[in-house]
Amino acid sequence: MATPNELDQWLHQGVAAAKAGQLEQARFLLLDVVEHDQTNESAWYWLYKVSDRQDDKRVCLENLVLLNPNNQWAKQALLEHLNTYPSMAPPVPPVKKAKANNRPTSRPGKSKTRSVPLKLIIAFWLGISLIFLSGGIISAGEWLAFIISGQIEINDLNSFQAFDLFTTVGFIIVGLLSLFVTVSLVLQSMIGFFGSLILALMLLFVGPTLSLITSPPNYATMICTGGIAGMIVLLTLASQSGLTGNSIRHETIHQT
Repeated sequence: MATPNELDQWLHQGVAAAKAGQLEQARFLLLDVVEHDQTNESAWYWLYKVSDRQDDKRVCLENLVLLNPNNQWAKQALLEHLNTYPSMAPPVPPVKKAKANNRPTSRPGKSKTRSVPLKLIIAFWLGISLIFLSGGIISAGEWLAFIISGQIEINDLNSFQAFDLFTTVGFIIVGLLSLFVTVSLVLQSMIGFFGSLILALMLLFVGPTLSLITSPPNYATMICTGGIAGMIVLLTLASQSGLTGNSIRHETIHQT
């Protein structure tokens, strides 16, 4: 639950972003305010200013009138809006059906902060990063111990040792990339979306390929790695809407 100080800070930041022309950022902040405090007139007013959809503008105006029936500007703006966009008018005007306490009964909706597919992908890449980083760090520690003790010379590695060292470095790199993707997805950055898609496609290609070139081919591993990678690709594509949380969508208004 957000504190009053946090809501006030979000409101000031949203208004500043709106005045600076940063409409998406302003919408994101102002939606956070009205989601926690539906009685904030200033937030509804500025959300009306920065909304880019007419149905969202109507909802903002309706709530302004519900909150303050004496707000003549909001009444006039709502009337003009309904006359301009009659198809968006509700069957029963919400002003006449307002609750006794004048609390708004609807608001423009914001996409869920983290959709179910996005949560699954975050959990998957977090697990992958921990597995690869743990394996890579343990193997790197063993290599360091061998080098310090003089058991292994870097300039005199056989093919097996060179492959093992390459695998160790690869584990650490993949682990760091997976961790970066995880953090980006938590922050709802599109970088995380593309990173997840690229890494999943690489896993989809590398996993089954390595399973087939082993002797004998490991078909069970091929099916598992290919299936999991394919699922992550699909979940990543499905999570795109969860990463565009700045966009406003209209929710049906329920009056009582």
